[in-house]
Amino acid sequence: MKRSYFLVLILLLTFSCEKKETAHKTLRTCIYSDPQSLDTRKVGDYISSEVLFMLYRGLMHYSASGELKPSLCKRYEISKDKKTYTFYLKKAFWSNKEPIDAYDFERSWKKILDPSFPSQYAELLYPIKNAERAKRGQIDINEVKVKAINSKILKVELEHPNPYFLFLTSFSSYFPMPKNIDEKITFNQNVNNLAFSGPFILDKWVRKSEIILKKNPYFYNKDKIDIDAIHISIISNEETAFQMYENNEIDFLSSFLSPLAIETLGKVKNRDDSKFIAIGGFSFLCFNTEKFPFNNKHLRKAFSLAIDRKKIVDNITQLNEPIALRCIPPIFLKGPNKGLIKNNEKELAKKHFEKALQELGVSKDKLKISFTFGSYVVHRKEAEALKQMLEDTFKISIKLNLVEDKILFSKLNKKEYQFALSRLIVRYNDPLNIFERFKYKNHPKNYSSWQDDNFIDILNLAKKEFDPEKRFRLIEAAESLLLEDMPITPMYFYNYTILTKKNIKGIYTNIVGDLIFDNTKILEEEIK
Repeated sequence: MKRSYFLVLILLLTFSCEKKETAHKTLRTCIYSDPQSLDTRKVGDYISSEVLFMLYRGLMHYSASGELKPSLCKRYEISKDKKTYTFYLKKAFWSNKEPIDAYDFERSWKKILDPSFPSQYAELLYPIKNAERAKRGQIDINEVKVKAINSKILKVELEHPNPYFLFLTSFSSYFPMPKNIDEKITFNQNVNNLAFSGPFILDKWVRKSEIILKKNPYFYNKDKIDIDAIHISIISNEETAFQMYENNEIDFLSSFLSPLAIETLGKVKNRDDSKFIAIGGFSFLCFNTEKFPFNNKHLRKAFSLAIDRKKIVDNITQLNEPIALRCIPPIFLKGPNKGLIKNNEKELAKKHFEKALQELGVSKDKLKISFTFGSYVVHRKEAEALKQMLEDTFKISIKLNLVEDKILFSKLNKKEYQFALSRLIVRYNDPLNIFERFKYKNHPKNYSSWQDDNFIDILNLAKKEFDPEKRFRLIEAAESLLLEDMPITPMYFYNYTILTKKNIKGIYTNIVGDLIFDNTKILEEEIK
């Protein structure tokens, strides 16, 4: 894959006349809800991950130049068999002046792999030898092959050669947490008790109001960070957030951190201050395969076939997103995309629906179906449109169940739903990431509780395969198997949307949608 796929420069300024840096260096933006946690070992939501990228760093970092570079390590060595990585840490400090050492990494990673620890992304550490077996309680945690040789050398052994392991170490789940963090990081934590390793520190957090980050004076690369602070307003209303941007109260607006209202989406496409970036993610419907009536495959297929994805993209999301007839996003594909499922095939949908009713032994007037979705305004409109499509096709009644986003993911995790609207964004630069969550039914993000032995075997083969073409063919085989049984049905692939004021230069994003402020500058207005 070309490097440009990993990091896309968002060109935010077109210089027609001279500009200079301003003495005022607070970057202002907003998010729609509070982060769920500041613990890199626990989080699984996008907003928390985004804030963590501002506060912490890992062994490697995707830089503004589009390269994967050493961050908290100064160099690394890879064995000839590509199964052993040795990281040599640079002289770096937590924001409390304590040195960052290899023991911080070993302790943090092994904590994630403790069977009793509630991590959302434990599988990201499974390339490490014995990691998966330890998390499943099959062996002792000390058998996991990550070892601090001394305070500055970390040795990691892998199960198999892994083409994306270095990228993984740049993701937040691999960021170390400081000593005694479990005693300090609670919901009502005192921000002065926390220590950070990244370019910013948490100065203030008023829940449902604002987060203020300040430049970390002990960050190893502090001289390269130009902005002094980031002020994040927590605004749950989409129209209010957009008006703040229009009134110059914030400097940039990101669609994943602060969704745009339906009325706004159609207008921003042609604005000079907007950019649209394809990332590795998609919207999808998930079906609870262990609960009536979506324990029936024909009903799942019927619902998927009845959906007009293009109508949703054209009339609701309005950001030129490609409709998703498979799970692997176009950004991962070298050649043309292909469809593994069909779109808007109503007659075929009706045939599957009738077969489902026969197998379930129920008439359609006795079929009670509830559709669960989150509070995003886009999701609300999507849910209303989907309800109409399905009711019109099958002549049934569907009850809409709107819940707040935090409650939504709790319900999905606990399987307290029938079918629901959800989303997926990759966490590393390999499509295998998409399918890992569906490998075992007890995965916290396998909302469908689906599991298949053949699917597991194919993924295990893909994990061992280092040849990229053979590996991709195996991943495609797993994708076909998943969509044949259809515990989920994809809707459309994501375009990341950012509105940015003309005096802001150098904001970047990568394939997983994380914002990078390494080279961000705040400039004065044009000098005439």
